[in-house]
Amino acid sequence: MLIILSSPKGGSGTSVVAASLAIVSSSATPTLLVDLAGDQAAIMGLPEPPVGLNDWANGMTHREFDEILITCNDNLQLAPSGSSAVEIFSSSAWGNLARELMQRESNGCNIIIDFGQDDLPLAFIKLTNTHYMVTRPCYLSLRRAVNIEQKFSGVIVVQEHDRVLTTSDVESVMKLKCVAEVPHSSDISRRVDSGLLKSRLPASLHAALSPLVSLGVSP
Repeated sequence: MLIILSSPKGGSGTSVVAASLAIVSSSATPTLLVDLAGDQAAIMGLPEPPVGLNDWANGMTHREFDEILITCNDNLQLAPSGSSAVEIFSSSAWGNLARELMQRESNGCNIIIDFGQDDLPLAFIKLTNTHYMVTRPCYLSLRRAVNIEQKFSGVIVVQEHDRVLTTSDVESVMKLKCVAEVPHSSDISRRVDSGLLKSRLPASLHAALSPLVSLGVSP
């Protein structure tokens, strides 16, 4: 199973959703969380590593892929972003990363990718994957989303009770099925701020995201 999460607008909650989905996945299957947005170490309550994906993929370190990974729990590893921005990835760097992820998926590892806001490179478009858009029911976010040319498998809506727009509005505008409604709550924010998300995932997040793990499993 390989799931990519991205958003048309920053601040939509993509990174927290990706981290939570990886935690849910790891409860049953070895899982690799791939951080291409830069916030996953902080979300997991881990120190920022000096070496990561950008360094490895661009040949800026002699470390092997396994050597840049960080253990989050017995069944979950993090591939941290590294010392430089994803924007400097070359075509060959994207190809190197895609091949590594395909190999791990073929060995039975679930892959969750926090892609941030960037467009998928060709090497990732060619992967057999599930690609979800993460968005709040926000006019500004949807305004950007309708201009995205990439195809998505569905949309994950981060619910905010004071929004005028609804999940149905998001589905109607994006012509996509909502595959999960994720609550936005102070409890979730506190877990993230205290670095406790990976050890004390709120039940509301587990309930919202666990069906996606089953949906993403290849027959």
